[in-house]
Parts: sequence; structure tokens; C-alpha cells
Amino acid sequence: MNTKWDEENIEKLLTQAPKIQDHRSKEEIFAKLQAAGAFEEEPVQQPSVTQRKRRSYKWVSSIAVAAVVTCGVGISMFINMEDEHDKASNIAMQNENEQGSDNEAAETEAMGGASTFAADDVMTARTAIPNDSSPVYEDNVGEGEVFTFSLAGEEDVSIPSAIVIPREKLVEDLGKEKPSQAEMYNFYAPKLDEKGFGFEEQHPIAGEVTEDGQELVIALENPENQPMDKTIKETFPQYDEILLEKGASASDQIGLATMSLGQNYSYYLFTQQDKKYFVQQPEAAYNHVDEAILGMTGHATEKYESAIVEGITFTVTTADYVHVKFDQPLDLETIDYVQAKHMLEGMMLTAATFKQQIIFENIVQTVWDRFDFTQPQPIPVAPNELPLDIIQP
Repeated sequence: MNTKWDEENIEKLLTQAPKIQDHRSKEEIFAKLQAAGAFEEEPVQQPSVTQRKRRSYKWVSSIAVAAVVTCGVGISMFINMEDEHDKASNIAMQNENEQGSDNEAAETEAMGGASTFAADDVMTARTAIPNDSSPVYEDNVGEGEVFTFSLAGEEDVSIPSAIVIPREKLVEDLGKEKPSQAEMYNFYAPKLDEKGFGFEEQHPIAGEVTEDGQELVIALENPENQPMDKTIKETFPQYDEILLEKGASASDQIGLATMSLGQNYSYYLFTQQDKKYFVQQPEAAYNHVDEAILGMTGHATEKYESAIVEGITFTVTTADYVHVKFDQPLDLETIDYVQAKHMLEGMMLTAATFKQQIIFENIVQTVWDRFDFTQPQPIPVAPNELPLDIIQP
């Protein structure tokens, strides 16, 4: 007898086998075989599809031989049992795949949750840091424009502020990428949510704001009830000349440029609602940049806090740039981060009122935060950047 069985030999042999009649039900035969331990197997790892087919093929072959030799019980029953076995194997494999998919999905969800948790941690960490103001720098503006304005703080303190408005919003709102400050003021000033951010309402100015080259003209409806002087200067620092119109005739015009634009002040810190803002100390005006920077100490009051860290001294000289040299090597890592940053930026803002750049000398660090101390520092565009959502829709 040929011991190498294939499907053709098996099929031929089965057709020659005598017909078996067995009146027992499938359930009865299956129960007997199960009781005899025919289906008990040692636990093994789930076979691959190829291995399962090969094992099934061997089993069918053995059944066929046993049926022919012994004329045993119901070949068809064994074949049905084989089908049941395959079905059971398929179900087991499907369950395993589903479980793997579920595990993978759970893992993915867990990873997503971890990412969300990490993002929440970062946000929590950011909100835990004091939300003190920082100036606007040219490299932060990008393709947008800076909209400046003065806010009315507590105790009659004027807070110069700014928003960086993206180019896309400017085009959507004003139909152009480079509107003038007067155009931005006329459109955005009525939308400022001053009260929502803890300030007194003072914008828009009641009157017409127009521009003529580098000259700004403000026609006031009620001059006696409008903010004057420093507030207007901080709202429109881009203009070399500002004229206030109090009446219809030219003789009623007041040139604000000759009245206050030539005065410059030192920057101090003012605290409102636990947030520090850069403000100009109005009690002392200066004509020279070195005097103004040195004046950042000596005029502190309950309202105005000096930005210079206590105990730090320096000298100021002017040449091509403003040179601020610390008397002792300044290690910024030994100072509170916020205080150190406020000190450096306060000096830069004070120099900016004179359109001057600072070179810091005798600092231990070469690079710190955004500062490269081997180069002149940039002139800040504006103090106290505020979020865009202060502008209401």
C-alpha cells in the first residue's frame, strides 16, 4: 500500500469504502468522543494558518485510513467534527486578533491620554509662572502689524500696551496688509475689551483720528473730557508730530508735539491684579538716554517699582550705542529669572524712547533667554504685549 496519501487517493479510497449506517445522532457521537478524551490536547501556542492547515490535513488523512481499515464509525461524522474543530480554531484565532486589536486600541488611547496629560501639565506649568508682561520685538511681529494703545490702570496709571495683529486678520478686517496706525485705531479701538481685562474704559477717543504723512491729527469732540498728553503719546508713538484740534479754526489747534513729545521717562514696574506692567515714571523727565537709564533707580514709590534688582550697580556711557556695564560680574543664573528679565528689558525700553540700542557688558553668560550679549540688543517695538482676544469680535 502506498503510504503517501494525497487528496486524490483519499477521495478514491472513500468512494470504494462500504456505506456505513449509523443511526446515532451527531450529538450522541460527539458526547461519547468527548467523554473518551478525543479532544483533549496539551496547551500549545496558537499555530499559524499554514501550520493549522497542515495539521488538519494530517488529521483528515488519518481518519480516512482508519475508516477504510476498521470500517469504524461514520466518516461523515468525523469530517463534520473536523469542520467543527476548524471553526473552533478560527473563532479562537479571531478572538485572539480582536483581543490584540483591542489591546492596541487601548494602548493607543492610553498614549493619547498620556499626551493630553502631558499637554495639560505644560499648560498648568505655564499658568503657574507669573504672567508678567514682556515687550514686543520685531522678530515676533512676523508679517503682522503692531497696534499700540494706552490703557487706564488703577491709581491713574497709564499703561502703554500693544497687540500683534496677524496679516490675515488685517486683510479680513481692513482690506489691506499694511494699514496705518490711525486706520487700525479707528477700527480696533471701539472693540477693545478694556473692562474685561481689568482696565478703565477710555477708548475710542471721542473724535476723528486722521493721518497726514507723518503727522497725526486728532479732532476732539469734547477736549476737556478726553485723555491728553501722555496717554495720546503712548497710543500713537509712531508719529513724529501730533496735532489736537479743539475747534473748527486753525487757530484752535494745539501742537502736542511741541508740548510733550520731546519728553522721555524711565521705565518702572506697576502691579495691577497681581500682574506687573512696564510703565513710565512720570515724575522725572529726561533729555538724555544715560540720565534716563540711571534714573531707573531713585524714584520708586508705592505705585512705581524699580526694575533694577536691588544691590546691582552699573555705569552708562554713550557712543555708537548705549553701553551699560555692570560694576561686578553679573551672573544671571543667581538672580530670580523674572526680576533679571525685567531689569534688562526695562533698560532696553528706556533706551528705546530715545531710539537707542543697548550693549550690556560684564555679564557672565554670553547667551541667556532671548539675549545675545555679544551683540547690541534690539530696540523693543512696544512694551506690554497683550493677547489678541482683548479685541472683541
